[in-house]
Amino acid sequence: MIKEHPIEKYIHSIVVNESFFQKYYFHSVIDLNLIKVDSILKNGILTKQEIEEKKLLATYTHDARAFLSKNGRQFVSLTRYPEDIIFSPVFESFTLHTLSSISFMVDKSISISREGERQTYFDDEVFHKGGIARDKLKGILLPEHLTHKPICQIPFLALDLSCYTETYLENLIAYLERYFGKKIEKYPFMESLQQFWDILDEYEKPEQWINAILEDQEEKYGKDIRDMLSFLFEQLWSDYIGIANPTYIDVLKYLRPEIPIYELQEKGIQKIKETSRSF
Repeated sequence: MIKEHPIEKYIHSIVVNESFFQKYYFHSVIDLNLIKVDSILKNGILTKQEIEEKKLLATYTHDARAFLSKNGRQFVSLTRYPEDIIFSPVFESFTLHTLSSISFMVDKSISISREGERQTYFDDEVFHKGGIARDKLKGILLPEHLTHKPICQIPFLALDLSCYTETYLENLIAYLERYFGKKIEKYPFMESLQQFWDILDEYEKPEQWINAILEDQEEKYGKDIRDMLSFLFEQLWSDYIGIANPTYIDVLKYLRPEIPIYELQEKGIQKIKETSRSF
């Protein structure tokens, strides 16, 4: 299962609504994990250090020490809408992450810098030192290709090799067990992960070919590690919110964010939910 990056679909809508995007910074949840969304709604966008100090649930998409991630212990990574946007996923984090992930819209009154744990590779990425309080979150941006997609069809691992390790998977399963209050049998997922690594050994530079490895695994075994986790998320969320075959928006509505949700559509931007949650 491959994460969608339907960049071309949204270009017209973004260009004609530039003033909307210029009002905010954006913080994307690139692994699409709605438990992280729930945590941000309750606690704000926290740094790794703050999450650990508060003993909150956390899985890190990147490890700043091992993988030189910019989004480190004391900084929060953000993107801004670039005035000279070229819609390149190579140079722009807005294009790569904001157009393919669920993102929080952040008030531009906060202080920013061009460097976090290290200097960014993206032309439009900026950093805020320390966490970002809930009152600085002005909305949620949700691209329409995610809105009504069943949870079982959404890939919940980022395309970063750090997410395809035994340690990361064990931490993720422990994280899910704690949030949902259920015991999860790890063996099928570890077996699928081993399949992934058996195929990965055939690639000279695997970090550049994760999509291809996942496609090979699905062709050889009928499903890849992302498929396994997506079906698990569907089962867990279905039991948790009491809805069979839940969609992404079903779960998001269940979390009842107080801030508005804006759907980025091919032909515009639509506010899709009034809020009811009280912080």
